[in-house]
This record gives sequence, C-alpha cells and structure tokens, in this order.
Amino acid sequence: MNSEEFKAKIQPYYKPMYRVAVTVMKNDCEAMDAVQDAMLKLWERRRQLKNISDIKSYCLNVVRNRCLNIIRDRKVTFIMDKIVEVESEEDICSNVEYSNLSDFVFRAMNRLPPEQKRVFQLSAFGGFSNAEIADILGTTPGNVRVILSRARSKIRACISNR
Repeated sequence: MNSEEFKAKIQPYYKPMYRVAVTVMKNDCEAMDAVQDAMLKLWERRRQLKNISDIKSYCLNVVRNRCLNIIRDRKVTFIMDKIVEVESEEDICSNVEYSNLSDFVFRAMNRLPPEQKRVFQLSAFGGFSNAEIADILGTTPGNVRVILSRARSKIRACISNR
C-alpha cells in the first residue's frame, strides 16, 4: 500500500479514531498523541492492511489499544515512582530491631529480575491484589501469582543464607 492508498483508506477514520481516543483518555492532547501513534503504527503495518476485511474496526481497535497501553504505562510509572519515594525515605528502617532485616530484604529485592521485582514491589509495598497487578502489567492473575511466588522464594533463600 502506497501513501495515496493509505490516505484514501485510512485517513477517513481519523476523526472516529480521535473520538475513541478522547473517550478513553479523557484528555484532548493525550488523545491526539494516541491517534498519531496509532496512525504511525498503521503506516508501519500498511502491507498487512490489505488482508483486513473491516478497516474501520481495525483502526478503532488499534487506537483503543494504544490508549490503554498509555494508561497502563502511566499507572506503572506512577506506582514505581511512589515506591522509589518510599524506599528512599530514611524512616523505613528507623526501628533498630528491623533495620538489618529490612536492609537485607531491600538488597535481596534489588537482585531480583526486573519483572519479579516489579510484581513484588506492587504487591508488598503498593498493596495491590494479584488481579490489579495483572491489569497494570497486562498479564493474567495466575502469571502474577507464579512470578510473586518465585520472587518470594528467592528473597527467602537470600535471607536464610545471610
């Protein structure tokens, strides 16, 4: 598909895509960004668009998914920023009784693979349920349960080996 075909087939759906984006994002500027990202993605996939029977539905679905990804990424970034704030506060380990163990747990947690660390932090410090973590990370609650179990096992192993 060349640029003329793309303009003829995809460009008419720009306004409906924008309406979907505004509905999901609740913000005009972010909706425009999401539509632009979706249009770029459609342009990159222009060769596969020939095989799609309902182009309008496909375009609307692409922009909706892009909006949901932006929202999910924003949620994870916000949560991770809050966790970093909590970790950096000095009063976490102010209680002498728990300071050594807390320091050790934080060091063990920082050795975890990124996905396990993120799930452990969201569960332990964010207070999120497995279903909420699954929504945030775009995975299943069962997968979150497995990742969390592995993270806890690794932290327990580190603590018992100290």
